[in-house]
Amino acid sequence: MSTILTVLILIASILLILIVLVQNSKGGGLASNFAGGNQFGGVAEQKSKLENTTWYLVIFIVVGSIILTVTNRHAVTDTKQSEVKERITNPTNVPVIPQAPAAPTVAPAPGE
Repeated sequence: MSTILTVLILIASILLILIVLVQNSKGGGLASNFAGGNQFGGVAEQKSKLENTTWYLVIFIVVGSIILTVTNRHAVTDTKQSEVKERITNPTNVPVIPQAPAAPTVAPAPGE
């Protein structure tokens, strides 16, 4: 579920970027290059559709991100709790600290 929601948020983000670039700003934006698109439905109606789509995408991204955060937090918490329970009930999984190597023994010199 989290993978699907992540992909949908990513797609919505890309669409949001494209729609914001197309919108007519004070400087003209990319919308000035698509003059033919404004003839269908009029300039005001086209602006309203783009603004509504922008808001819908923003709301979807925010709500989806909150849902994804909450579900992942519970998943991580459950995983950590199960790991702690595993370590308590099965102490054989305790990591072993390596011991320092023994001091080298000196062989007696020949002739001694």
